[in-house]
Amino acid sequence: MNRKIGFLIILATILFFSCTRHRDITYLRGIGQSVSDSLIQTTYSFYKLQPFDVLYIRIMSSLDPKAEEMFNQGFQAGNISSGLGSSGSYYLSGYPVNELGNIKMPIIGELNVAGLTLRDVEDLLRQRAREYVSDAEVKVRLLSFKVTLLGEIGSGQHTILADRANILEVLALGGDVQKTGNKHNVLILRTTPQGMRTYRVDLTDKNLLRSPLFYVQPNDIIYVEPTKAAALRISLSELSLFISSITAVTSVYFLIKTLSK
Repeated sequence: MNRKIGFLIILATILFFSCTRHRDITYLRGIGQSVSDSLIQTTYSFYKLQPFDVLYIRIMSSLDPKAEEMFNQGFQAGNISSGLGSSGSYYLSGYPVNELGNIKMPIIGELNVAGLTLRDVEDLLRQRAREYVSDAEVKVRLLSFKVTLLGEIGSGQHTILADRANILEVLALGGDVQKTGNKHNVLILRTTPQGMRTYRVDLTDKNLLRSPLFYVQPNDIIYVEPTKAAALRISLSELSLFISSITAVTSVYFLIKTLSK
């Protein structure tokens, strides 16, 4: 009787942890169920450049067509957003921010850009370029906007061809969080000038939309941990495999022993 009770308890435990609750798999739970949800103010912090970023910089002039050749040595006219393949070629000819936070440009020379936003760099370069060309205009984009996904979403690094992206867009690039992933406690590792900072976000909480963590930053690493139920299933599967192996070895042993007699 005690064995039967123990078996039933183990079976009930397995069934409990195997069941997936609706609240554990729903993004932004409860969103849109009230009037206040119809408009949500999001928070976005403009990224400030750091050493080892890579920039696309193009200086243009309508008065002096030769100015583009003078300032944009190594670049071909075109649209940076034409695709991932072209992004790779731009990366090789982009302007890297060195360990001191500086970039080196033709004609203009060396500029310190660490701690500046892309708009700040555009303003700075426009001011410097207009010392040579009166109508100079500047376009600056971040080539090294990449995000790494790990865990229960598949592993991979994705390049963002936009000025900004939110965490839901990035997770979609990885094929969405698997059912075995814990959406309540997603880890974000973020590179800052002071070092690596860690954050935790709950993808099922609608208040995530108001959080500054809703938008990813370049070089973010996002790790989705397995749920406890998934970990238990893996442990039970490994235990079952171990027991099957022991059973097989024991059976072979007794078979050999029987035949030897």
